[in-house]
Amino acid sequence: MSAIFGPREQLVAVGINANSGPLVLLEGVVLVGRAPSEVRADISRLALRCGVKEVPNAEGEQDVPAWGVSVGAVQQWLPDAEGFRRQWLDAMVTDLLVTGPGLAENPYGDRTVASWRSNFRRPDPEPGPWTVRPERERPQWECVPLERVGPLRFEMTPEQVSAALGGETASSRGIYHPFPAGTPWATQGDPEEERLVEERFEAAGVRAHYSGWEQGRGPLLVAVTALGRSGPQILLDGIPLVGRPVTAVEADIVRYIADNDLGLRLPVSGDMEIYGLGVFVRAARVGDAAISEARLGAEQWYEE
Repeated sequence: MSAIFGPREQLVAVGINANSGPLVLLEGVVLVGRAPSEVRADISRLALRCGVKEVPNAEGEQDVPAWGVSVGAVQQWLPDAEGFRRQWLDAMVTDLLVTGPGLAENPYGDRTVASWRSNFRRPDPEPGPWTVRPERERPQWECVPLERVGPLRFEMTPEQVSAALGGETASSRGIYHPFPAGTPWATQGDPEEERLVEERFEAAGVRAHYSGWEQGRGPLLVAVTALGRSGPQILLDGIPLVGRPVTAVEADIVRYIADNDLGLRLPVSGDMEIYGLGVFVRAARVGDAAISEARLGAEQWYEE
């Protein structure tokens, strides 16, 4: 569990880990480590009985401000003897944030709590609907690690990425301000400068990640994420990486690593990485379950 302290070093919230934290009960309802749909139904019944308001949150779960309770969902894993991850499972389970009254209405409006969320939950939660594209409708993309993913070759410009995706326009864009006004480094550059770091393409089911400004060359494509629910099928030497049970992909990757004398790395993010190839297997939520998605990066991105 995590104790979260405010600016005057007072406890303002407590975060409970879904996989290794204690069970937390509210009026007999277990809130942690269960299927999200079950907890959601139990909280709704309890809130109705007690006459309090429940509010949907960014995780697709509930906040109950009257109780200072915010429910989240993360992928389930099995811990080893020391409490670290031993194996991913194919299910989502609930974790919990409990706050004092001062943060209950907007817990993630607090900078410290928001930082906890980015460290212990996915920074880009997708609350649904969790519709999965049928395998037969997914384009088949071969990949060459550190070079390309399907039609997308690393170091493409955003215009070239759009053209390679049939002219699709990005549905959303992630912008970074390197010299925001009011910060100590604002005098080092233009506070209005914007740098494109990500574009999401809904029809293609991919996210394009950009970098290169430090060398005066950006934005250039440095990584591609094939989304688990809607993305193309990425084939790594015949192994399908996307839209499958995470445990099945993990087993295939372990065999691939052994057959090719490669290494496996488990970053803090929880992704599984084929070391040296810039290939990451991730998880996407589908209600109470998790399926695989893939992120592949260029060598310069991978080294960062």
